[in-house]
Amino acid sequence: MLDHITTPTARHSVTRTKESLLIKLRPQKILALSVLFLLPFLAGCGDTQNSFVDNKSGETDKITAFEVTAEDYAAATALLEGNAVNLVKNLSVVPHWLGDSSRFWYKRDGILGTEYVVVDSTNGEKIPAFDQVALADALSKALDQEITANALGLSGETINASLSELTAVADTKEINCNLVSMSCRVVDPTPTPQDVLASSTDAYLLKAEQHNLVLVEKATGSERQLTVDGEPYMSWGKLPDSGLIVIQIKKHGLKMPPVGAQFSPDDRYLVASLNDERKVETVPFVEWVPTDGSLRPIVHEVRHPYTGDQETSESSLWVFDLESGGRKEIKFPDGYFFDGIDSNVIGWSVDRGQAFVIARTFGSQKAALFLTDLDSGQTSMLIEETSDTRAQTNSVEYNRGNFRIINDGNEVVWYSDRTGWGHLYLYDAQTGVLKNSITTGDWLVQDIHALDLDRREIYFTGGGRESGRDPYYRHLYRASLDGGEVTLLTAPNADHEFAPDPTELFRLLMRASDPAAVIRPDLGVFIDTWSTVDSAPITALRSTRDGSLITTLETADASALFSAGWQAPVRQTVKAADGETDIYTVYFPPAKQMPGQKHPVIDAVYGGPQVIVAPRNFKDAAFGPNPTGQQALTRLGFAVVTTDGRGTPLRDNAFRDAGYTEFTQVAIDDHVEAIKQLAVKYPQIDTERVGIYGWSWGGTFTAQAMLSRPEFYDVGMTGAGVYDYAALYPGFESFTGIPEYSDGSSIRTEPSEKPVNWDKLDITAMAPNLQGKMLIIYGDMDENVPQSQAFRLIDALVRANKPYDLLYLPNATHGVFREGYTLQRTFDYFVEHLMDAEPPAGVTVEHGSSVQLSPN
Repeated sequence: MLDHITTPTARHSVTRTKESLLIKLRPQKILALSVLFLLPFLAGCGDTQNSFVDNKSGETDKITAFEVTAEDYAAATALLEGNAVNLVKNLSVVPHWLGDSSRFWYKRDGILGTEYVVVDSTNGEKIPAFDQVALADALSKALDQEITANALGLSGETINASLSELTAVADTKEINCNLVSMSCRVVDPTPTPQDVLASSTDAYLLKAEQHNLVLVEKATGSERQLTVDGEPYMSWGKLPDSGLIVIQIKKHGLKMPPVGAQFSPDDRYLVASLNDERKVETVPFVEWVPTDGSLRPIVHEVRHPYTGDQETSESSLWVFDLESGGRKEIKFPDGYFFDGIDSNVIGWSVDRGQAFVIARTFGSQKAALFLTDLDSGQTSMLIEETSDTRAQTNSVEYNRGNFRIINDGNEVVWYSDRTGWGHLYLYDAQTGVLKNSITTGDWLVQDIHALDLDRREIYFTGGGRESGRDPYYRHLYRASLDGGEVTLLTAPNADHEFAPDPTELFRLLMRASDPAAVIRPDLGVFIDTWSTVDSAPITALRSTRDGSLITTLETADASALFSAGWQAPVRQTVKAADGETDIYTVYFPPAKQMPGQKHPVIDAVYGGPQVIVAPRNFKDAAFGPNPTGQQALTRLGFAVVTTDGRGTPLRDNAFRDAGYTEFTQVAIDDHVEAIKQLAVKYPQIDTERVGIYGWSWGGTFTAQAMLSRPEFYDVGMTGAGVYDYAALYPGFESFTGIPEYSDGSSIRTEPSEKPVNWDKLDITAMAPNLQGKMLIIYGDMDENVPQSQAFRLIDALVRANKPYDLLYLPNATHGVFREGYTLQRTFDYFVEHLMDAEPPAGVTVEHGSSVQLSPN
């Protein structure tokens, strides 16, 4: 067994003690730590002597050593996002509406345990959903074990409209309870097939077998073969290898419904894609330590196209007439492509036999809405958006596009940032003629959330409309589809947490159900949860007419979180590197003090152009999924900063497109300026000792920051980063620009050729600039960012004769940055190299599941 992970040229190694090898590569049960265990160590500092070497000047100054103990690590572990999540009660309210009534039920965290509450939305009155003591007795008899009223242990609950019947899972068993007679029985579970797609009317099931599509009639079980021309790597309904999780699907035998298939609302038509990967070259992933227990390494060959390849995957879109049995290909104008994985149809006209499809050009500088005749497959362009950078259908890449087909294809709500700000417009969906603007102004529409077609009104979140408020804060608005005034419905100056709809692909991959209906225009109410980074959430029931308060449902209790040592960060504005633009940053002050000393500061980053990561509400500040570990690092004595610099979304186009196509460098310079300005306001920040860490695009950001600003950043952890876009699968062109090779085309002419316009994006070329300490982490089963990216950076560092540190994680996927072992090695690295202290031996960091996960 190796005791060190190092490289021949590395100055330092990451040491693994026997005790710290308790790595678990699966989400773990949340670690419970006693508050009494933490209190004695909140003020402790060692009194032994050591020295700190300023790695900028090389000068050595004697200072009082700072001791980091095993108890500090335990306290820090308790503050990790997944471990701390259960320390806050009533973070939000998830409504379950009772049939067609105006009532809903939800679960709340009571003083002694979980409680079930029914709310009448007409007046806000609350009553218990049922007698929990009686139900506990009934469950105890049915399960033959003692169940208490405060710990019913139920999941997946459904309650009927009359509150007379409850079904749920208890102790892995499916139970059915009569809430009138208070009797329960264990029932045979009804298996839910994971590999089928239910049709719109629930009359059919669609499944993929042997690369073909099979239609199953639910009532009779009879099957009809829809296609027979599928074959390996030219498949109907299969997630292509470019879906980036095919190894995990194979290794774990995961079942998935057909990908890229959609039924029309009346089940007359099916639109499905055929993906041809036969000419795509393979990339090997070596499973050096097979998880099946075998000894010989396993090679997984995945078909990944690379940027500039002559031969890539091809997708075609087809419409099936389920009545006649015929099928026709849906064709688009030259230069336009549709997504062969995600859903493509955004709406239908049943009466006219039409589908509305979104397609883009390579690089996404154009996006268009096409009207498709389902009988002929012919398409016509209705609306076309063009951009010098990228045409987007939402300000955030991962959220559902802000368009809706309404009134059976008569009209379409369309999103455009043509004015420099993202806004909504109403078009005639048959002619493509603009009818009117729905919203206007120097502010941003974020997400559509609900429609009231009877009143011809739309509900959406937006930011930056009210002067003097944080532009990232979400507020709910109501507007007429026909234009006019916009009504603010959420008055409190805070972030109002209306979750956006995910794209269909993310919903499929994460097996997510439809989000709870928190906005009910038909009932005239909505559920509003709001907070800031330093104030816990409040959830209320409000009127959709004017936002007036009907009743407060819950006020979150974060007392246990604060007792565990958590302290609220500070969100504020600083100036970007241009000296003019406001950028938002969140400062996490050190929770363990260094008497008479300044604290090293760590930049916790992501920096990708498709999402923001600086917390804007309490849940993000305490349990945000990426970056991970800010609060834990403060407990070890670090100051931590997270910033959304220019080149990121949710502002105007000028902010979003700053630095295009070299967006990362602009944001890095903004981060540097943010830390310098914070250090003036908070003198405990030591700008002579600056660290940085991030994963995925955060790993890219970290490496580029270390190599482009070596005079500022001293220590970095770069995890699963992209370091050479030219040696990776395509898909980044909307952010990096379309690649141009020496002959002016986007096709590589030589195996070693790189795009001439991507020189500034090549982080491997910056390797000679390394001055500080850099830890590179990657997992060998990471399809999202293949291990070859890490090797390319390593190779460049070796050729530049630069030392580096390496942490290789067998069988680890892209999400391993949330695992305890990865976090512990990151903590150790900063403690040793940025704080000049000795990491404690024999500790094990574990990390539970986070409140929310993102595809970052």
